[in-house]
Amino acid sequence: MLLQMRSERHQSTPRPLPGIARIAVALEIFLGFGALFGGGALILAPDGHLLGVPTKLLSGSPFPSYFVPGIILFTFVGLAPLLAAAITVRRQAFAPLAAIAVGLTLIGWVSVEMVVLAGPGSLAWALYLVLGACIAAIGVAWWRSSRVLTPLAESTRRVSELE
Repeated sequence: MLLQMRSERHQSTPRPLPGIARIAVALEIFLGFGALFGGGALILAPDGHLLGVPTKLLSGSPFPSYFVPGIILFTFVGLAPLLAAAITVRRQAFAPLAAIAVGLTLIGWVSVEMVVLAGPGSLAWALYLVLGACIAAIGVAWWRSSRVLTPLAESTRRVSELE
């Protein structure tokens, strides 16, 4: 009987993602593809001509071209959010923490970019700061709600096993 219950549990369809998780996935995919495009363009054209950014903006920074920033953008702001979205879709327990990490990484990236490129002067920076804050806040809210629901779900599962 126990074997039958286990096989039935594995054959059931996964429950739908909570709304907050779907929002996180959507924002992470939006961010990830945009950063893959931007980072890829900087890697392919380290002089910035594909994106219309002159290398003179890098004066005073440790970078002579956009190649290394492009790699960082592509990897940490492009691939990482897509990985976080995949973790969420696979319903991994640490998915909310991945969303928090994505949000904080984006906030860090934009903050460093603002300092290196001479101050807060772009509307895009403000939008990406807000996006990073939203993703991190969603991750925190999701993590907190999943921690509250977990003991309840665990006790419900134990009761159903006893029946």
